[in-house]
Amino acid sequence: MSDERTISPDLLKRMKVLIVDPNAFMRGVVADSLRRLTITNINATANAIEAFSVGRTFKPDLIFVDWDAGRMSGLEFTREIRRNTTGIARETPIILLAGIIDHDQLMSARQNGINEFLLKPVSAHGVLSRIEEIVLRPRKFIDSRNYVGPCRRRKEDPNYAGPWRRLTDEPPQKAKSEQSQENAFKLRGIIDNLTAYANRANEDRGAGIRGMYRLLQQNAPEVSHIGDDTIVRVWNSALRYIEGVGMTDTYDIEVVKYHFQTIAIILDMPEEAFIHRISVANELDRLVSKKIHSAHEKKSDVA
Repeated sequence: MSDERTISPDLLKRMKVLIVDPNAFMRGVVADSLRRLTITNINATANAIEAFSVGRTFKPDLIFVDWDAGRMSGLEFTREIRRNTTGIARETPIILLAGIIDHDQLMSARQNGINEFLLKPVSAHGVLSRIEEIVLRPRKFIDSRNYVGPCRRRKEDPNYAGPWRRLTDEPPQKAKSEQSQENAFKLRGIIDNLTAYANRANEDRGAGIRGMYRLLQQNAPEVSHIGDDTIVRVWNSALRYIEGVGMTDTYDIEVVKYHFQTIAIILDMPEEAFIHRISVANELDRLVSKKIHSAHEKKSDVA
């Protein structure tokens, strides 16, 4: 085991990463996080079958795969690699991406040879922490009759005070206070309505966007009253995005839905996960600023 605490910039620059996710927007988010870490040798595919073809020549040092990797799930994709049937090195580290995961899914991921697990929304900070875990604290690769993959045992670090974000951690079981539960319940209901408006934008774009914007404005005081600064930042980021690009040709429904998904996931994060919470909010601010800037540039070009 390495005694190093941080991975060298030079190693990051040399790293080759393959992203497998059916959602083009999410592939872009992960790739953008990697580029922020100076990793530029990136390849991305929409499904596992394409990934096998690309991976044989690309020879990735690391793979990010979504739980739903298209026609083949992320776990099936991992099993095929561990069986050495794909042309991709069977020891290649694999990080599983998912919006939410329960205990049974977590155990299944471990049994199928996943190295690390990363919850969406993805941030550069979260991506770096998983890469460092793989590179600086590698686990022995096991090749046995019943299991092929990284050793499923890892020493517990008594000094670790971070959130439940790793593959080997158990889901948090602490019950929240009644008030927190009530606030979360209310907010999830609002998010469901917002998501419905977002999906409606596919059929009636103007009505869907106006409905979302109205609901965001109406419930801003309620969200502020909850007292979670990170959720308020993400909420205001969604408002800023709709104000900036809502009625332009550059409007992207996935950006809006990503905000709502982010709020839902933050509700499940323990309060001590403040570093990841802040990192997620910063990433969204940066993404929205980039989208608004691109929309204004396109508008200027047309003019």
